[in-house]
Amino acid sequence: MDNVMDPELAAEMVKLLGQELKVVRSQLREAEQRTGTPASDVISTGPQFQREEALRAEVVILKVENASLREEISRLQAQTTNVPLKMEGDPSNIVVQYSASMDAIQKELADAIKEKNTAILDKEKADEQLAELTSVREKYRKLKASKRECQEVIDELRGQLELCLEEREHRESEGKVLKSDPPSFFQNTEYPTVGDQPNSSDIPIYSPIFSMGIPRTARTHCRCDGTLRLERDVVMFARAGIALGLIVRPTHQYNPQKNNGAWIRVRPDIELGQKKDLCYHDGHGWKYLGTYERTGESFLLSAEHTKKLSPPRMEAMARDTVLFRDLIPPSQMRMVEKMYWDGVLQIEMFGIRRVAYDQEFAKQLFERRKDLPKGVKDGTFSNNKRKRGFETDERHDHNRKKPSTSDININIKEESSVS
Repeated sequence: MDNVMDPELAAEMVKLLGQELKVVRSQLREAEQRTGTPASDVISTGPQFQREEALRAEVVILKVENASLREEISRLQAQTTNVPLKMEGDPSNIVVQYSASMDAIQKELADAIKEKNTAILDKEKADEQLAELTSVREKYRKLKASKRECQEVIDELRGQLELCLEEREHRESEGKVLKSDPPSFFQNTEYPTVGDQPNSSDIPIYSPIFSMGIPRTARTHCRCDGTLRLERDVVMFARAGIALGLIVRPTHQYNPQKNNGAWIRVRPDIELGQKKDLCYHDGHGWKYLGTYERTGESFLLSAEHTKKLSPPRMEAMARDTVLFRDLIPPSQMRMVEKMYWDGVLQIEMFGIRRVAYDQEFAKQLFERRKDLPKGVKDGTFSNNKRKRGFETDERHDHNRKKPSTSDININIKEESSVS
């Protein structure tokens, strides 16, 4: 018991001993009630006496322990009373410490929030960079695929070009290729009298719309082998008039949709022996020039005169060379032009001669002009008929003549020979 230093523990032990003492006393009372006499007045013998003596001895021991515990409790209480309470500072200091602690906690919380916001911003930037990187990778993948497709097209073009070169060399070796130039053609080809032919500027425009085709009603009144619809960059006329012309065409066309790109031979617009009505766009609108027939075999433009072609005519040649131009990048279009300048691709030409003028066909073309009064239309046709009486029937003009160089006044350069 002397080793018990905790007052609460000692008090608990005293409480337990008190309860045990009460139990012993209760047992003594029960024993006295059973015997009918108090324990002090009865002289017990035998086992009963021994039991009573043991209980008395236990009661004495419990009383001694109870007294000892009470003394220990008193001593511990005295020690607790004499020990001063340790308080660090006065209440104001405690408030200051609490405030300082709260400030520190708030500062740590603010720093944590700031770090969290910074981390969120860094994550957003990282997500944006990742999205940009993903987009760049996708663009790179598409560009790589496009480059691969372009390379395949270039390889196919080279293969087709080699075939064309072999075909050209084969034809040249057989002596079937005729090379000439526009001045020589105009000087050596007969055509109707120059004075009977109209100037292109005097012919009225039946449609200023470039994309307009030949109306179906006019086609039904065509009395020859069909119609031609040509722009000025693919037709050459001598300075003397529109009686004799040259159609300029590429020998081959490139089709990017056929077999992943293929070169095909260009069929002529008009075959030998055919006559067709020619609708011509002079840069301002469509005009009907008359009925033309083909003069003879086609020939290739010499390399010397190919280099003298004007850039607009060469661009038109490149456009006619490539089908479905929206599938071809501009770099390949420029490559096609360069192939013409270098003589790799060749230009084919054949002559056409004006032999008639179909009044009914022209009238149907001008029926589309809603802005012209009927009197003006009729006057236009009658003037054309009076001015060019031979044009209503080619049999009226059997006199063909070979013009002199002074009449045609053709320069060596191609641009000087085009109206």
